Parts: sequence; C-alpha cells; structure tokens
Amino acid sequence: MYSVWLQNQMTDLIILKKHPDIIDKFIGNPLVIPSFMHKVRVNYWEKQFYTVKEEFKKVFSGMLQEDEINDLECVYHIRNAIAHSHISLGRDYMLFRPGRGANQEQEIMKVFGLTPKVDQSHPMILKLTFYDDNTYLYNFNQIKRLDEICFERLSKSIGIPHSRIR
Repeated sequence: MYSVWLQNQMTDLIILKKHPDIIDKFIGNPLVIPSFMHKVRVNYWEKQFYTVKEEFKKVFSGMLQEDEINDLECVYHIRNAIAHSHISLGRDYMLFRPGRGANQEQEIMKVFGLTPKVDQSHPMILKLTFYDDNTYLYNFNQIKRLDEICFERLSKSIGIPHSRIR
C-alpha cells in the first residue's frame, strides 16, 4: 500500500509541476481539489506505477539524486515482484522469477545490489524474505526517504507544502 501512496504523491507532484497555474487554488483550500486537478488525477489512477515513475523522473530530471532514483527503482521492483510472486501458505517467503528476460534480471541485480551465484537458475529466481526485520526495515526506509526527504524537497521547490499531497 505504501507504494500506492508514493505513486499518488508522484502524480500530484507531476500535475502541479506541469500546471503551476493551479497551485494557488490547490493550496488555498485544503478541503477542495480544483476540478482540473481532479480530472487529471483520475487519468493517472489508471496508469501503472512504472509509467508514473518514468514520467516523474523526466519531469523532475536534474532535481533527483542518484540514491533517490535507486530507492524509486527498488520500490518499483519490489512492488512488481510482490504482484508476480509465487506464494504458498506453507512457507514464510515468496518466490519471484523475472519474466522480461536478461535486461530485467540485470536491472534487479543492480538495484538490489545482488551478485550472480555459481550455478544460479536461468532465469533467476528471487527469494523474498519480508519476515526478516532487516529486509523489511531496509525497504520501509527507502519509502520513508522518498516521502520525507525527496518528495518534501520537490514539494518545496514548486511552492506547495508537502503535507498537502501526503
């Protein structure tokens, strides 16, 4: 659910960056979303996380730091892995096999800082261990950094209080 929340914040940041003329109306009355913004938001609700993420990176290119882009890519890959994992009630982990080939495997290995193992399966299979507190906290902190540092900074850069899009 946190990734959906991040996607909604990215959407608002994209809309407000592209349409600065609605910012005053948007922040002027916290109880009402301007009609134009609502219409654009609804269109974004139909978009995939990947599509919003890529547009966000373009709209804010030059303003995103490398570690923020890495956090965003990790959230994307984790979200994708969870959505396409093999889950069994008989074990406390999930298995994910990337389905888009070698390029996707390389992206995942780079973003997660993985190194190839001797005799690994092809395509690779990832074991997702969210029961492990260290793994959970690492992923949670990525989301927290995006929200509290990156989106906070970008909100200020376009003249809106971050609390308004949270």
